[in-house]
Amino acid sequence: RIRTFSLLAIKMVDTKPLVIFVPGLYSSTLKSMSKSFGCLKKDWNLPKSLVQSLVLGNNGHSNLGLPITWSKDESGRYVQDKDDIVADDCLVFVQDKLLDVLDTLNDNGLIDLHKVVWDWRRSFEEAEENVSSKIESICANDERKAIILSHSTGAMLSWPSISRHPEWFSSWVNAAGCLLLGGNIFFGDMKHGWYKSFIKLISKEAFFSFTGIYSYFSVQGEVMGGGDDSDLVTADGTFLKIDYHDIATWEKFKLGIFGWKSSVTDTERTHLKHALDTAKRFREKNLVLGGKANEPSSLHKDPSEYDHLKITCYGTELVQTHSAYEVDLDTKTINVSKSKITKTGDGTLYTTNWQLVPGGLKREIVMAEEGSDHVSLVNDKKLHDLLVNEFFSGDELKKASAIGLLRKDKEL
Repeated sequence: RIRTFSLLAIKMVDTKPLVIFVPGLYSSTLKSMSKSFGCLKKDWNLPKSLVQSLVLGNNGHSNLGLPITWSKDESGRYVQDKDDIVADDCLVFVQDKLLDVLDTLNDNGLIDLHKVVWDWRRSFEEAEENVSSKIESICANDERKAIILSHSTGAMLSWPSISRHPEWFSSWVNAAGCLLLGGNIFFGDMKHGWYKSFIKLISKEAFFSFTGIYSYFSVQGEVMGGGDDSDLVTADGTFLKIDYHDIATWEKFKLGIFGWKSSVTDTERTHLKHALDTAKRFREKNLVLGGKANEPSSLHKDPSEYDHLKITCYGTELVQTHSAYEVDLDTKTINVSKSKITKTGDGTLYTTNWQLVPGGLKREIVMAEEGSDHVSLVNDKKLHDLLVNEFFSGDELKKASAIGLLRKDKEL
């Protein structure tokens, strides 16, 4: 009798919805594996680590900077050398309400939650391999089909697994997903650092070392969104196409480190070259796909293999969003202080971007709550209700139980 009960209990556990959450850029906490104390700690866990950064002279988490040296791996590919900092957990600061919903359901035995965090400083080529490996370890030997939730850049790192193994998933909730269309929104941060008012969140020196950031720049031949040919435009309205993955372009237009350092060392040049190379490989392999990213031929499987997959794109089009910077061909400079062209979007991604999914797959568009933007929409009650409906589709009893738990949790 005991053994029978044990087997039944295991079977009951296995009926819980399998949920995977892949957070976006900056939304995984980072911690050092070496012992350090007080202001000397090397970590990313806002707002606590920001206070430490301010105490150290508003240094913009400079101690999170990666080594700018590279070594060949077993395949002969150059890989950025490692430090002792690792991704640790989901950052509560910007997604507290979403995490509260997920954790409450998980802690009360209603879902089987897996948070796939990643080191957003390192190359996305490397990050995607790590995310893919974690997803495989969760799904490969589980009979349940997972519900995957991704936010922002989490979509870029989740999509390759979804494309290769659609049989692992029943649905994908893609919140403000940054997928097919590249952009140059980070040029300003790369030149000046990332500021909120007078507070420096990330220094320009640290940004230079963060190889993942370079993966947002579009590859030559990549289809742009919003009806424009490029994210650079001259004063007379002519769109200019340049090769973002050629270091000569960065030097010519004084981009990134060339905009704030008069004498760039050979080591820094080599780092930038490798960073651009790995970023290009990542986009071409997973997102651009020979310029056919919107066509079924870009999928890893026959289109019919994805018919069961329910895809929901959640976002907003109520915020004016950067689309293009102005370039001055005479001075060979790009004005990154303000956007020359803006479009409707979520404040980070214009509408066309977050509404697209590869392969021309069917998806449902759900608009976020009024007043939400790219970051804050993860805390929308509308999104949380959507998730509850997805988790417990066809099981009204469990859905009612989940709603009751969340309501009680909110009242506490």
